[in-house]
Amino acid sequence: MAIRAILGGTFNPPHLGHVSPALHLLSALNIDALGLMPCKLPPHKSVAVSEEHRVNMVKLCCEQDKRLYPELIELSLPSPSYTVKTLRALKERDNKTICFFIGADSLYNLKSWFEWERLLDFCHLVVMRRDSDTFTPPDDLVEWLKANKTEDVLQLHAQPNGLVFLADTPLHPVSSTQLRSAVQTDASSTLQETYMNETALHDAKFQATTLIAKWLPQAVSDYIYTHRLYQELSNK
Repeated sequence: MAIRAILGGTFNPPHLGHVSPALHLLSALNIDALGLMPCKLPPHKSVAVSEEHRVNMVKLCCEQDKRLYPELIELSLPSPSYTVKTLRALKERDNKTICFFIGADSLYNLKSWFEWERLLDFCHLVVMRRDSDTFTPPDDLVEWLKANKTEDVLQLHAQPNGLVFLADTPLHPVSSTQLRSAVQTDASSTLQETYMNETALHDAKFQATTLIAKWLPQAVSDYIYTHRLYQELSNK
């Protein structure tokens, strides 16, 4: 049975903390490719840059690994974007089995999602948990998890939808918020007022550039600086 993996997000910007844990799972799940799917207008988040910039950064990120591809279907759907509607549109497009990757924090908040009870009508949920020892889903999801959970990868391929697979993935402690802040620190020419001396200023910029180099693909980093993204708090 044809199967696809999808990782959704604002990707503002896309970074290795997003991508690396999901790529780590592909071989374990016997899936060949991962679609990075930028949200159109996320109901729970504000977006700091234009849709065009986010799409361009996702495309550049995908060029870094042949297993990645940009999945842009949500951008063609009416606003606001809701995951259940996007998954339904994906199924209607070609009826492939969908493994939709989410983080453990998203699972914890699943009941706040629009029509969350219908998600498994259209996909399998693959939950990327960073540490199984501290994985503590809320009490009101425990029975739902027991009823739908599988540990059998073959079931994900044999059954078209309806399962939850819990996967341990490497810890990547970085966020888009941290990276936006790092870019602003690195690019700012007015930080002297914030720091007590030149040494503190130098240290702040060094930490920022180190974070950027470690977690942003070079092509994405170059794009951000070329287009002066995230360099001002008011940047949209």
